[in-house]
Amino acid sequence: MPASVASRRPAKPATTPAALGPQLPNPALAIAYDEARRYVQLRLRSLPHGGLRATCTAFGFPYTTSVGLKTGSLQREEYRLVQKHLRVFGFETELVRLYVSGQLCEHYLFADSALLATLREQLAAHEQLVS
Repeated sequence: MPASVASRRPAKPATTPAALGPQLPNPALAIAYDEARRYVQLRLRSLPHGGLRATCTAFGFPYTTSVGLKTGSLQREEYRLVQKHLRVFGFETELVRLYVSGQLCEHYLFADSALLATLREQLAAHEQLVS
């Protein structure tokens, strides 16, 4: 085969365990959907009157579904909407699926432990005020 043809072929990606390691999610940096939903729900409830509509308009969120998220009356789990609200509140996450009790469940993976600790501190403070 001529050298010019061989050089145009793309190199195969490395599939060594070291190459795959950084791609695996760290469960210590992840929270379950229910915890993330509770946080978003408490933050939405703390918005001033008319604030939810303004937020939905500004960020392109579906208003009716966001109201359901705020009131806890959603008919199904809204993984992406919760993730989008987290982003607006300053928490950049990646949606991943992790095994819990032998079952795959959606989790929100944080880039670092400081952001996760901040969310958990705020959630604990809000829940303490409510209870």
